Amino acid sequence: GEIRPTTETSGINSFDLIKKYAFENALYVDAEQQISDNFSVSYGLRMSSFLRLGQDELNVYENDEAVVFNQDLQIYEKARPIGTESSNRSDVIESFLNFEPRFSMSYQLNQNTAVKASYNRMSQYLHLLSNTSSPTPLDVWAPSGNFIKPQLLDQFAIGYFKTIQNDAYSLEIESFYKTIQNRIDYIDGADLIANNAIEQIVLNGRSRAYGLEILLRKNEGAFKGWLAYTLSKSEQQTPGRTPLETGINNGEWYSTPWDKTHDISLTASYKVSEKWSFSSNFIFQTGLPVTFPNGQYVYNGLSVPSFESRNASRLPSYHRLDVSAIYNPKPDSTKRWKGEWVFSIYNAYNRRNAASIDFRQNRNTGQNEAVRLAIFGIIPSVTYNFKF
Repeated sequence: GEIRPTTETSGINSFDLIKKYAFENALYVDAEQQISDNFSVSYGLRMSSFLRLGQDELNVYENDEAVVFNQDLQIYEKARPIGTESSNRSDVIESFLNFEPRFSMSYQLNQNTAVKASYNRMSQYLHLLSNTSSPTPLDVWAPSGNFIKPQLLDQFAIGYFKTIQNDAYSLEIESFYKTIQNRIDYIDGADLIANNAIEQIVLNGRSRAYGLEILLRKNEGAFKGWLAYTLSKSEQQTPGRTPLETGINNGEWYSTPWDKTHDISLTASYKVSEKWSFSSNFIFQTGLPVTFPNGQYVYNGLSVPSFESRNASRLPSYHRLDVSAIYNPKPDSTKRWKGEWVFSIYNAYNRRNAASIDFRQNRNTGQNEAVRLAIFGIIPSVTYNFKF
């Protein structure tokens, strides 16, 4: 929450965000019960509360609306504060209380096979603010309060689990479905960095996610590893607060910034001897959703871009290969001091995965161009680990 210029000639002024305070606490009880030799259940209840405490300055808005809808332009805009309120740190300006039940059961079909099912309700009072169209190394968080309500999640899952050849192999298959209330999203043109009035750019909506996860493991022998695959969908919807408002994306469901249709992970390790072992890790993921410009128009001599529907496009697919070799010079040593060397290569084939794609006008040609930002290429490293 602090901004400081790095040089005396910097055009940036020193700035401190207003400090926010809260108190979160919870009580919970859990129980496990063996109904029969093959059937067991686990159930519990968690009671959580969140108290938003006073701060030096808090904006006040007409009709308690920090975001207003411009009927003429059909866009959302920041509301103009009509005043401010100050309160003591000991004051409670907003409070929330939620009950979070949880239940799971497991049925053993035979010695090697089981099926499981579960339900969970969870509350989250801190909200991560992230805008994929402007990537930043900063994590900006906002607490629940007058304008941002806690996120409430309900998740259902059912799974099938099997061990093969005396636990030499294992197979796990699980499907899930979850819904989230009070999922926040941002109006067009939202600026999240160094914003003292986050409530002016967020709207409350809902989201849902569902998918299928498969995990196959090899647990024994010199060669070990696993193959994991997830097929999933993550969407959110922010409808208008009244019939006259359009909402975000015209009130229709759209992909969340973290939606990945396919997620594959292949990990393998091979122990050559007591001194040497090798491992590798391959990852493939569907590119994250983004919103790209789909045209432009000229207004009073200025070129103004127009944009497609929210998160209608995707970044290129993400994939990389990591390899490593571990050398233990004295595996049979009885001394307390033990060490090993790790030689590794991150992103072995130097895949330039796109963290974002930005659009700009080329200074030489005057033509619009898309520019990829790739953060990490190939990274070799040598590490010495020790314990005593």
